[in-house]
Amino acid sequence: MNNSGNRPRSQRLTDAFLKEAAPTFVAWHSPEPKLLFADGMRCEDPKTGLAAFGPAALDSTPRSTIRVGVIGTGDTIQLLRNWAETARSGIYAGLNAKGQPYDPLVAPRFPGFDIQSPFQCNLEFDDRHSITLSEREVMGICNRGDLVDRVKAAVDVIASKLNVLADKEPIPDVVVVAMPKELEDCIGPEARAKQRKVVKLNRIQKKEVKRLEADKKSGQRHLNFGDEPEFAPSASEYRFRDFHNSLKAHAMRSKLATQLVWNSTLVGSRTKENPATTAWNFFTALYYKAGNMPWELEFATQRTCFVGITFYRESPDPNAATRTCLAQAFSENGEGIVLRGERITWDKERDKKPHLNRQDAETLLRRVLQLYRDHFNGPPNRVVVHKTSRYWPEELEGLRAALDDIHSYDFLALERRGIRFLRLGKEPPVRGTVIQLARRNYLIYTQGYIPFIRQYPGPRIPNPLEVVEHHGDSSPERVCSEVLALTKLNWNTCKFASSDPITTAFSRQVATIIKEMPADVEPSTKYRFYM
Repeated sequence: MNNSGNRPRSQRLTDAFLKEAAPTFVAWHSPEPKLLFADGMRCEDPKTGLAAFGPAALDSTPRSTIRVGVIGTGDTIQLLRNWAETARSGIYAGLNAKGQPYDPLVAPRFPGFDIQSPFQCNLEFDDRHSITLSEREVMGICNRGDLVDRVKAAVDVIASKLNVLADKEPIPDVVVVAMPKELEDCIGPEARAKQRKVVKLNRIQKKEVKRLEADKKSGQRHLNFGDEPEFAPSASEYRFRDFHNSLKAHAMRSKLATQLVWNSTLVGSRTKENPATTAWNFFTALYYKAGNMPWELEFATQRTCFVGITFYRESPDPNAATRTCLAQAFSENGEGIVLRGERITWDKERDKKPHLNRQDAETLLRRVLQLYRDHFNGPPNRVVVHKTSRYWPEELEGLRAALDDIHSYDFLALERRGIRFLRLGKEPPVRGTVIQLARRNYLIYTQGYIPFIRQYPGPRIPNPLEVVEHHGDSSPERVCSEVLALTKLNWNTCKFASSDPITTAFSRQVATIIKEMPADVEPSTKYRFYM
């Protein structure tokens, strides 16, 4: 029986229109990028590749020992050494909350970290490289008034101990800061969360907080400088609000890479991760921060320089017009450098997002390309720029002028505008699905169903990344596949992929670290100091 006559007239007209002129979109699937491991072996998944073949560094800079410096209390130093000893022979994921074994593709066994493991490397803990936090120092930090004072006191104490380690011969390759429970309780993540809850907001402020939280849930991880809340912290409170970022900034004076680990991780009381995944993330990050490459990317064109350009505010004043540009550059195999650009002025009358004028755009890219030449012994053959705002004509002119004799380039503007597509079935679109909305305007599903692990590892409907502008020479298939590949270059975690490419993924964190930098310290260009 046909009940179409009972439907609203507007719905019948809509159905008739769609039947005659159904919208169509060009779509394709970009294959999952391969990662390179030892002996040039390829695999889609970081954990599987490391366990089966070993890290890429074994082909270029094999090391048999990593000297590990440690700062912590007597208890946490011992806990760290015990954990490292346990990890030598491997760690299993165990059982989930339902008492069932984890899926071995999602949570595989950590294969161990010693000379006999796939890493083929030992961790060396020498008493000369261990510095103890005294009980008096810990209590002195915890007894400070508010969170900012406690974070500042902790950073001052630990930074001074890093400077002592920097004077050792030989210096440690990486320093682990093992935080005791007392400090975790007063300056750790939960302490920061409690501090935020104490702040009382009026009706307008609460509305603004909800808007920002909605943006965050929808995937807005890039720097967004629209109308922002009027309850920004004062200048005195703007720094030392996050222990991790503050420590990273002040540790650069010592020129030592650091790895932070909380007491809850060492005793295994965290419930968000299984033990194997925690070990994968910690020891892979430690391996990278010691100067070793866990895996690399494989691109058809050699000597491509990938550049991410974002902006951040140095002043806590939400109405300030001055912003600073931040550039993150990566070679095609994943080696990264960080560059703080010049201060720029935000023209609110013209656009709600910051931009570069012609001269600043040219100067910034020239500096990036010079750093690339210095780090990689020659100029790139191709330049790809990812920017978190659209391009003004003068920006394009400046960027093109900086290329000189580099003729191949692609400039992309990347945003998330909440446009979503669904597919039939119980799973979201496959990761790597690309939908062309218009000429040089594409949606890229950097998150979605992953055939390799047979599931979608996310909690909500995935929000695709959108290329809202594309200027340059390459095909849509190429630039979209490169964006997808660059989501696999997060060595701070061993998960299958991130939601954003490395060129823009950590812009907020890097910017926050740079804002914390003491005036007499030059920001490091090496990416491992920011992770």
